[in-house]
Amino acid sequence: MKVRARDGKTYDVDTAPPGGKHHVRLDGASLGSFVLEPRETKLYPANGMTDALLNDIADRFVEAGGGPMGIA
Repeated sequence: MKVRARDGKTYDVDTAPPGGKHHVRLDGASLGSFVLEPRETKLYPANGMTDALLNDIADRFVEAGGGPMGIA
């Protein structure tokens, strides 16, 4: 799924099953991943990605309907 973040860039976010890692890429480069849980989002930033930006991407991913069943 394509997600436009607050920095104006559009990231590719892989879907994952409940409890799985959603990998985030920009122009083919991996920038980290996140795991959506019922009460929190676990962040795994990489290659210069900040927690704040990765959290923003995760929030927008869920808003766009990318969250697993039961997580909104």
